[in-house]
Order: sequence, then C-alpha cells, then structure tokens
Amino acid sequence: MKLLTVATFDNMPDAHIAKGRLEVEGIPCWLQDEHLGQTDWLYNIAVGWIKLQVEAEQLERARDILDTDYSNDIPADG
Repeated sequence: MKLLTVATFDNMPDAHIAKGRLEVEGIPCWLQDEHLGQTDWLYNIAVGWIKLQVEAEQLERARDILDTDYSNDIPADG
C-alpha cells in the first residue's frame, strides 16, 4: 500500500478535523508525525509538519473532499 500526503498541518486540531472529514466519507487515512511536534515545536519544521496521508488511489477524492467549503451551508441564527 502506497500512502501519499494529501495535506499538511501545523497543529493537531486542524489535522484531526481534516482526518475526520475523510473518515466520514469512507476514506481510510493516517496522520504521520502528529505527536512529534508535541515534544518540541521545532521538530514540526524539521519533518515537514503533520501529514495527512491516504492510499494513492484515494488521493484525488480526498483532495476534492478537503477542498469543499461547507460554511455557506450553515443556517444563520434567527
């Protein structure tokens, strides 16, 4: 199985939100180096941040999902 990086993040909350978006769409995914930056923030720079990875055949679908903006679908209060 070949894993490719679909996105990178400088913090764990954003990485986990993106991972959740892919998982709810049925795309298996993994976070690489997610805990390394917690030991020392400078490690994130050295390793290229937190990487969200998917199987190669899921890359384009994963990109489409992550590029979709749902913020206009949220109903306004009142």
